Amino acid sequence: MEVDFQISPLLKATLRPYQTEGARWLVQLYRNKLGGCLADDMGLGKTVQMIAALLYAKEHKAAVSAAEELETANQLDLFSAKAGDEDFLQPLNALIILPASLVFNWEAEIRKFAPSLSTYRHVGGKRYRDIRLLRRFDVILTTYQTALRDVELLQQLEYEYIVLDESQQIKNRDSKVYHAINYLNGKHKISLSGTPIENSLSDLWAQMQFINPDLLGNFSFFKKEFITPIEKYQDEGKKYRLRALVAPYLLRRTKEEVAQDLPPLSTQVFYSEMTPEQKKLYEREKSAARNYLLENFDANNPQYRILVLRSLTKLRQICNHPRIVNDQYQRESGKFNDVLEHWDVIRKSNHKALFFSSFVQYLELFREEFEARRQPFSMLTGNMSPQERQSNIQVFEDKPEVQSFLISIKSGGVGLNLTAADYVFILDPWWNPTTEQQAIARAHRIGQDKNVIAVKFITKDSIEEKILKLQERKSKLAEDIIENVRRADFSIVDIEYLLE
Repeated sequence: MEVDFQISPLLKATLRPYQTEGARWLVQLYRNKLGGCLADDMGLGKTVQMIAALLYAKEHKAAVSAAEELETANQLDLFSAKAGDEDFLQPLNALIILPASLVFNWEAEIRKFAPSLSTYRHVGGKRYRDIRLLRRFDVILTTYQTALRDVELLQQLEYEYIVLDESQQIKNRDSKVYHAINYLNGKHKISLSGTPIENSLSDLWAQMQFINPDLLGNFSFFKKEFITPIEKYQDEGKKYRLRALVAPYLLRRTKEEVAQDLPPLSTQVFYSEMTPEQKKLYEREKSAARNYLLENFDANNPQYRILVLRSLTKLRQICNHPRIVNDQYQRESGKFNDVLEHWDVIRKSNHKALFFSSFVQYLELFREEFEARRQPFSMLTGNMSPQERQSNIQVFEDKPEVQSFLISIKSGGVGLNLTAADYVFILDPWWNPTTEQQAIARAHRIGQDKNVIAVKFITKDSIEEKILKLQERKSKLAEDIIENVRRADFSIVDIEYLLE
């Protein structure tokens, strides 16, 4: 059934042509009561396409006849009966399940692009335990692990939409998460993944079983009919048949395919959250720095200014990974994990990326990780000889298997031509945005025939958010503190702002 689809005027975004087609495809599935997997390359805007479809669904649901709503209401038991204001609210009741690292980013995207949708984060110890409260929202955001723990609560509501982001999380059909997710009730199901098949065709079966049950038969049939012939014998006929079966329900566009719709450079901000242990350490250091610097304020003293710089630098390092300031720290870092998750998706799609950081010690942590995983990489720091620099650049540019390049922002921000990369990771914000722009320009320059996507990783509720705001305001405050530490002009109010 063809659908006359118009982007909702409530969407506060201008979609690119391929994004409009993606939203139209999602709406087509919605109207035909089918599930689908949106599998665009990372960075192409799967979230905003899904938000456009959610707005359409909200408006469509509101248009359902009063008779149908009454019939549905009469079938509900007393406990789950609608609250008196639900008819007025007309909530969409969409459940979005995603990795914990993406909850804040989804919430921020919905607020930015669809502020008319009411959103609730069903995470943490204070989350609601009453389904009557949950059913009042347009969008409920929760994590895979929370959905597993709260499956008995969440299954009490029939959702208009269940959306899985990074849906490869349910690729293991024997996992508790897979079974819990399939226990939930949703009229329409969508999965979002840049890598729908990570290791085996069984990944694809698990996701298709969620969005359109039994489309590919039961697993034993699928294994006999497709997995064994394709993975063991490379049967081209079976490959063609499987592609034909899946094609109507899987939409994948690569960055190369939609290049004409993309700007030559697009920059995105990804917000990371600290782990509880990391947050505790950060807050302790911030309080100590704040108390000392405010009690001993002396803006004219060069030693004081250097102490300000050291304090702010230490906080920035903790945002990256506490191991930089304390090699005895054995716990995890939220941002470090998020960068690696992003990298896994990009790497598996055969892209190359530059990793820029102000701190060589942070790059060393990635070097250790890549060596442990036996993933080839290049590296560039200030203490390398000109011959080493040129050799590492050549290896990255010429060898397809070398997909990552770790670069100190001070040693590699200018004078390099690295057009083999089409992703740039800014691992920590620099006080002077020009320095970041120079780093991004290593890939986005003359000779680059690919569209470049730059991702800035910012730790939420930290000094990094302050730096980002100062960049946006084009304020010279922070830049002056760093670049002109011996003659900077700043006030006690500035210190309070940076360390509040």
